[in-house]
Amino acid sequence: MESESPAVEMYKKDIEELEKLINIAIRPNIKRQLIEYKNNLNNLMNEEKKKFESEKKKKEEESKNQKPEDKKEEKTNNSQIDESKLNMQFTSISKYAFDTSNNKYIKLYLTDGFDGIKSFSSSNIRSKFTKNTFDIYIIGWKNKNYRFSCFNLSKDINPTDSYVKQTNSGLIVYLAKASTSDFWDSLEKKKSLFGNKDEDGSSPLDKNKDPNQSLMEMMRDMYQNGDPEMKRMIAEAWTKSRDEQENKHKHDH
Repeated sequence: MESESPAVEMYKKDIEELEKLINIAIRPNIKRQLIEYKNNLNNLMNEEKKKFESEKKKKEEESKNQKPEDKKEEKTNNSQIDESKLNMQFTSISKYAFDTSNNKYIKLYLTDGFDGIKSFSSSNIRSKFTKNTFDIYIIGWKNKNYRFSCFNLSKDINPTDSYVKQTNSGLIVYLAKASTSDFWDSLEKKKSLFGNKDEDGSSPLDKNKDPNQSLMEMMRDMYQNGDPEMKRMIAEAWTKSRDEQENKHKHDH
């Protein structure tokens, strides 16, 4: 059994990248934004660790109590996933249908590329809901991993009543409204990476996007608005990162 979940591994990599950016950031406001983002990821990672350990203990207990024939059946059911082909990189899901017609729930439909997922093992679809965020991982679907998340929901939700449902045509994410009177004109609060304020007066990072994409946009903003020394350091960081990726690609092949 794996010692850590793929989600924890991903959070660790994101945090390591953020620490590099924090070290080269000069402007106090940018450094503060990066530190806040890092702290948020740390909290999510710790919560994921607790959830993973809890699920791990539960599976171990279930395994002890299973009959031999049950274990054989479980192995057959899980054989549809070739773990040797699982790449622990996550493809960010950006296409979804946004349904506000229900008084109790906001429904998000993920149908692009997920036809037939109803028969997919539910243990490989993991979700985390808080009052203003959600994070969903689909692990090993057709030998790829997917992530669908939002860290700045337009309105608060009830995490306990929120859930993910598998259907023949795809996944449906049910976000339970904290208040049925809330009107959602979008999934997340309207904002920009820096500058424009949210409804509460803050200016958080755009965390609805893939973490790598958010970091790249952050670096571009820092480069465009930074002094010559900042631009030089970011250019060096970009070059080093690109060289490392090219070397890794050559090594893999």
